[in-house]
This record gives sequence, C-alpha cells and structure tokens, in this order.
Amino acid sequence: MFARLSLAICLCFATAAAAQAASFVVASPQFQDNAPAPLGGAQPTCGGGTSTSPALAWSGAPAATKSYVIILSDVDNWSHAGLAAHWIAYGISTGVSAIPAGFASQTPAQFVPGANFSGQTDFRGYCPPKGDAPHHYVYTVLATDLVPDALAPGLTRDALTLALKGHTLAGSSIVVRYAQAP
Repeated sequence: MFARLSLAICLCFATAAAAQAASFVVASPQFQDNAPAPLGGAQPTCGGGTSTSPALAWSGAPAATKSYVIILSDVDNWSHAGLAAHWIAYGISTGVSAIPAGFASQTPAQFVPGANFSGQTDFRGYCPPKGDAPHHYVYTVLATDLVPDALAPGLTRDALTLALKGHTLAGSSIVVRYAQAP
C-alpha cells in the first residue's frame, strides 16, 4: 500500500512524458530507500540528533529543467490538512544535482524556503508520536521549467503544488522510516 501512496505523490507532480520521468532518480548516500532514518534527521526531543536534512543526489533531469524542488512529507501524518510537509525548498539551481547533509540550514541558502506544516521555513526533523509504527518520510525532488527566482518565498505545500501545475517536468522520491523508541 505504501508503494502505491509514494507513487501517487510522485505522479501528482510529474506531468512530463513517462520516459523522461522514469530516468529521473533521487538517492541518498546516508540511507537506502525505505530504510530506517539516520538519527541526525530526527528532532532532538523525539529521540534523534540534530534535526539535520540529509544528503541527497539526483540525476537524469530533462534537458528543459531550469530549477529543482525538494519536499519532505510524513505520509503517515494526515493531521495537518493533508500530508505533513516537514521541509519545502524550491528555486534550486540546475547547477546543483546533489546537496550535502545540513543543506537546509546553510547560510546563505541556495534555495527559496517554503513553509512547513508549522508555518516555519526551516527543516523540521522526524517526530512521530511515541508508540506509532515507523512513519514514512518521503523526500521528493522535482525538476521544473521555472527559473530559480520565479516563486516567492514562504509558499506552503498546497500553494507550491498549484504554482507548479504545468511546470513539473519529472519527479522522483526516496523514503526513510522513523519511529521513536517506546
């Protein structure tokens, strides 16, 4: 069931030809797809380390790509008017095809920050309720035909989704799982 949900999320954004979307891939040197999350990504009050964004890399973007978007969603948390978006970054230059751990907090930022589910523009680490089964945190990277400064800062996930309609060329996701120790 989760694989279908992850695919549905990706398909909501990807509007390009299937051949282009199939060649666009995202990965992380810190974790395998659908593996337990590294502790550094969880909030300190939730049994984690430093609430740091992980390293990600992507390849196979369509030639018409002008910028990238990264959205981190907790697909097991629907209490925030839909999926809980933990991090939104857009306007990432096409000169970037990999980001280091901690990219979300780099100064100056190499992206336009969006608003996460708590209204903040920072990376909000993993923090499922104690006793829950591991939550699935999906990092989705989208290739767009928008120039990096095309969108205003602070867009919510829903506002960004509307702004990207007709501008998303390809998308790919990678999943990590995290649960707090009982």
